[in-house]
Amino acid sequence: MPFYKSPQRLEGSGPGVDFSSSRPYWINAYLIPPIDANQLVSLTLLSDRPGSTTVVLAYFDENLQSIVGPPLADAIFAPDQKGLVVFTTTRRSGPYMLIVTSFNSSYTFSLSSVWSPFYQFRNLAIYSFLLLPISLVMVYYDGIMERRDEIAERALNHIRERRV
Repeated sequence: MPFYKSPQRLEGSGPGVDFSSSRPYWINAYLIPPIDANQLVSLTLLSDRPGSTTVVLAYFDENLQSIVGPPLADAIFAPDQKGLVVFTTTRRSGPYMLIVTSFNSSYTFSLSSVWSPFYQFRNLAIYSFLLLPISLVMVYYDGIMERRDEIAERALNHIRERRV
């Protein structure tokens, strides 16, 4: 299933926290499922305050657990800028990460490209392979128990018939 890929869209908003003097900014990171090389990526981000957001979209190395440059999008909003629209092409195959830093502001974003809709189930594949033999043993055991109950029922019916 992870080899099936179709156009997908990731949407979100943030940051979902209350800003204060001790917390003037908030950083959110979004993991984008693996995208093949040379695929078109579209990113749209709109902030509620001008000049209060930074955006980075870059390849994410899962082994190093860090982003690897050069980024596909790297922008610091200008004092009069509230939005960003980026159309770019991926340079390498793999997962990407979108990092949005907001300074006393909220934002909404939309990212579109082609990736597998089943990426979030990648960890469940291991459990499903373990569950398969267990379920086969349970079906086999259920059959044995059903036959045992039928034999016991016939024996009880035979005893009742003899009493009558």
